[in-house]
Amino acid sequence: MKKIIRFSWINALVGVVLCTILFSFSSITGAHSVQVYLDDKLMIDHYVDTRADAPTLRVNPTENHRDVIVKYSECGRTVTGRTITIKDDNNKVLKDWKFEGAAAGFEKPMACSMKDIAALQSKGGSALKLYYSSNEFPEGQQIAKLIIESDPKTALK
Repeated sequence: MKKIIRFSWINALVGVVLCTILFSFSSITGAHSVQVYLDDKLMIDHYVDTRADAPTLRVNPTENHRDVIVKYSECGRTVTGRTITIKDDNNKVLKDWKFEGAAAGFEKPMACSMKDIAALQSKGGSALKLYYSSNEFPEGQQIAKLIIESDPKTALK
């Protein structure tokens, strides 16, 4: 004899809920990610999203930081011709730092002198935009907004 299997509406509901839960998770596979350091202190660590605003990094000049160090991973692939660019509020390029050679993931950090960046503030206004690009990613991406505090009291906020 054949058995007839009947699904109750509860079994159907459980199946729909289970499928909804499983498909609601999204993974960021192959995403670009960035880490920004002031000297050896990690300040920014996030996945780059072209739809979201870049994070803000406030720098207090009285702390005498030597370098802003950027580690950028383009989906973990090996890239060449990496460039860090500082732009002003009008997207005018103020300075480029070029890093030759091949790099994969976070293996080769890119250091930019804090003195050079602070000197650009007078040309670029209150906020400076930090961009990353490479030969494989020529359109680049803004990775941070740098605000160099002129008043130590506002730097604490």
